[in-house]
Amino acid sequence: MEAPRSSAASGSPRSLRPIPLHLAQAAGVSWRVLAVLALLATAIFLLWHIRVVAVPLFIALLFATVLLPLTDRLTSLGLPRAVSVLIAIVVLIAVLSVTTTLIVGSIIGEAGQISDLVSSGAAELAKLTQPGNSQFGHDRAAVRSVLADVGPGLKTAGAGLLSKAASEASAVVSILIGAVISVAFLIYLLSDAAGLRNWVVAQGGPRHRVSVERALSDGWATLSGYVRGTLIVAIFDAVLIGIAAVALGLPIAGTLIAVTFFAAFIPILGAWIAGLIVVLVALAAGGVETALIMIAVQLVVRGAESLWVAPITYGKTVFLHPIAILASVTVGAALMGVLGAVIAVPVVAFLWVAFKELRSEWAQQGEAPAA
Repeated sequence: MEAPRSSAASGSPRSLRPIPLHLAQAAGVSWRVLAVLALLATAIFLLWHIRVVAVPLFIALLFATVLLPLTDRLTSLGLPRAVSVLIAIVVLIAVLSVTTTLIVGSIIGEAGQISDLVSSGAAELAKLTQPGNSQFGHDRAAVRSVLADVGPGLKTAGAGLLSKAASEASAVVSILIGAVISVAFLIYLLSDAAGLRNWVVAQGGPRHRVSVERALSDGWATLSGYVRGTLIVAIFDAVLIGIAAVALGLPIAGTLIAVTFFAAFIPILGAWIAGLIVVLVALAAGGVETALIMIAVQLVVRGAESLWVAPITYGKTVFLHPIAILASVTVGAALMGVLGAVIAVPVVAFLWVAFKELRSEWAQQGEAPAA
């Protein structure tokens, strides 16, 4: 007589119950997400350790988007390529020298006065928000405490910038080395951009050369559109807000123009910070009416920028959601300070465009019939 088999040995439905489909899908998505995050972390780790080369190279790429058309135009007029590159580099150095003198020098030189005016404006704002109930009074005290720190912070940053740079010789040397490397990269980019492009495309192999070429074209268009758009937006904001500052008789109007221009290169956060400084200075120098007029000017300028200037200048080259832009700026500032905040968005935009092209290729390969 045959002994009855156990339920485990007979393979009962209970012992062979399959994993639920939603759990299997969640597990598949989870390990893929972890793999992608690990890849991103590794890439960031490597870029961070080679930033002494990566950052100058990317800065050279940004400048090349502006200077390469000039170099090509000079070459088409009959000048030798070397002479065209030399003229472009001289123009760049002249523009940077003038810009640094007018903007950075103005901000540093009048940092103390900016601090005093911003602190006075913060004090006036705190008085205006004085409530009739005790609960809002605590909120007002907190607001006043936060705003009161803005002025001294600006003063400390401006007054201590040069002395800190002078005391930290290694930082000065690093900046100089980075500038020299950027110029060297820029010279090579302007001299033989087509050759470099062909070399990069050739590294993709026969199957991927078309996708690599499209990714480079889209990435270059993105960088060019971003640099061109940011420069035009910065000039637009600085001119209109500067006109309002001069018309209202605000002190240090030239420095406010410089702050507005420079802040435009830091997406989202720069506009808010510059706008706050200008409004507080207007409140301290001209009172409530002047501050309200400046607030109205800021709203009109930002509205025109968002609805008209930015769409026309950027076109369809920058495909980033505002949340992604804000996150990029925050991470860039945390890693590399002001420089990181300035270059974070174009870096992410370039990588996003390249990823979209690769994703399109992967999708086409997935839809292709198996051999």
